[in-house]
Order: sequence, then C-alpha cells, then structure tokens
Amino acid sequence: MATAEPLVELVQQASVEQAIDGRRYGRFDKEILRAVTPSGRALAVVRKRRTDVARRGAVLLVHGFAQNRYSWHLSTRSFVNYLADEGFDVFNLELTGHGRSREYGTTAASSFDDYVDDASSVVDSVCAYAGVEDAFVIGHSLGGAVCYAAASRVPHRIAGLVSVAGLYSFGANSVTRGVARFLEALKPLLPVVRRFRAGVASRFLGRAIVDRLEQTDRLFGLFPMAGWVPGSTEPHVLQERLIRGFDWTGLNILLTMLGWAADGSFEGESGVDYAEAFSKLDIPLLVIAGDRDRLLPPADARPAYDLSASRDKTYKLFSPVNEEVHWGHLDIVLGEKAPKYVWPYVARWLLDRSPLTQ
Repeated sequence: MATAEPLVELVQQASVEQAIDGRRYGRFDKEILRAVTPSGRALAVVRKRRTDVARRGAVLLVHGFAQNRYSWHLSTRSFVNYLADEGFDVFNLELTGHGRSREYGTTAASSFDDYVDDASSVVDSVCAYAGVEDAFVIGHSLGGAVCYAAASRVPHRIAGLVSVAGLYSFGANSVTRGVARFLEALKPLLPVVRRFRAGVASRFLGRAIVDRLEQTDRLFGLFPMAGWVPGSTEPHVLQERLIRGFDWTGLNILLTMLGWAADGSFEGESGVDYAEAFSKLDIPLLVIAGDRDRLLPPADARPAYDLSASRDKTYKLFSPVNEEVHWGHLDIVLGEKAPKYVWPYVARWLLDRSPLTQ
C-alpha cells in the first residue's frame, strides 16, 4: 500500500572503521535505512557520516544501469567514506530492484519514470531525515540521468547536482547507435516486449569478465565499448567492483535508453521531456566526463552543461593534460587515480557550496 509521504526507517546502526583508500582509514557512523516511497516501493539507503566533525550538508548518491551501492563503495576504496570524512552526511541509494532494495521486496523497474519517482521521493526523505532543507545529488552513468530528471521534480530540494560520466544525451558511441537503429526496425513489437517486464542481469557479465580479467584489461583498449581504460584500476579493485557492483535491472530500462539513442531524446515513458525540464533549472551544476570513456563519451555528457540555464555551472573533462592519465567509465569513480584527482575535485566543488552546519 502506498504511503502518504516518504518514510525512512532505521534498520541497523553501527560504528565502523573502514578504508577510504588503501591504508587510509576512518571511523564512521553507519546506518542501513529503508525508505518507503509514496508508490509503496521500499528502497535501501546506506548512510555514512562522522559525528566528530562539523557537518557540511547532505549528499545522495545514485548508481547507474544494472548496478548498485558498490558503484561508490568497495572494501579498499570508497568515495562514500571519502565524502563522509570530509564532513558530508552521505546517503547511498539503491534504486528499485537493485541490491538491498530487491531484498526489501521491490522488483525491477518497469520504466525509467520509476527511477525518477524513487530518486525524487528519496531526496525528500533524506532531507527530512538529515534535518536539512536541501541536498546535493551525485549520479554516475544512468544515475546522472536519474538525477537530472529528479531535480526537475524537486528543484527546491537540490543544493547542487554532480554528474560523473552521467547520461544526458545518448548515442555518441557507434555501437550504441547501431543497436538503436536496429531496434527501430523492431519498434512495432516493443510494446509487446515491454509487457513482459523481463530482467537484464549484468552480474553474469561481471563474473564472466572477472574470469578473464587479465586478458580483458589488456584488450579493452581495442574494443569500441569498454568499461575502463586498460591499466587504470588495480586487479583486486576491478574484481570486487565487477562481482559486487554488477547487478540487474528491467529490460524496459535498456529499451528506453536505446530509444533515446535512436531519436536523440531524453524523455520518460510518460512523455515527460526531462531534457527540457532540466535545462530550465537554475541550480548549481557540475558535469564531469572522462576523455576515453567509451560507454558514455564526453559528447553524451556535455550537453547537460551546454543546455543548462544555471548561473553556476561547470564542465570538467578529465584527461592526461592535467590529470596524468586517460579516464574511462568505471575508473573515473574508483580507479587508481580517482582518489588523487576526481574525488578532491568533486569535494572542493561541494565544499564551496556547503555552509557549515551543526
């Protein structure tokens, strides 16, 4: 049964000592939360914070396509813990059907609009739970698209938006365009396919890559689509990210994304033009792209910046010019050099817009 308003329940609480990066550790208050949205879906959120430092505002993290909370947090490298160590109140969301949210009984999303409903509701929930007026939202990959769309629903709750290799337009990759064009030929059949609400399990792909990790890492530079730049991420980090972070989602989400690639749109299944809605918002915006990202090339990320009406907007392309190495899709968050370049860049941007709170 749907609730009248977002509700957050505390499931588990503990004080934990965890890695930020390598041998750098911190102690954090950790809460496992259950957020029940107006739709009735129960979503998992992990909260991390330090209570011994001045608070610098709340941050909501949103993962990408067929992923989960491990997009941001691994046992030896954690962007979540880094932000918490900087004084932020960090909330790591798992969308409907992903990770612990699936354990709470939610099923795969039937539409991208479901994700937008989830995220906009949880932003409200997080603000109320943390006792703040607004929160920063950070999305990776498809999570960037979710953040753009959710921001247009609850702009008064958005302190700022950070898109890390986040989707706004789609189809700059030639393989993506080819698949999208093929799908166009099958368009009359798609309504029937959508009714089945089938799932897409990326966890099997993750495990298959791990089984051939050395060869895959070496050959990825030759592939037209690649999840990371070869040599950018240590094998043990990649292995954990692939095994724990690859999850599953609804086939309908993939069909919607390919539809965007085919016609150049960014719309929900309900017909809402999310690109147009977001472009009109005047909220702080940071768009980050990797120079060698072959899943979400810079050409797909940058339009969010170019078309935004924000008076406070920044576009940052990570490349060897200033950041030592080339940057891909996964390594821009958890690669070996991310804690040295990407994390501090994001933190500085957030801190410049985060007044100290009690």
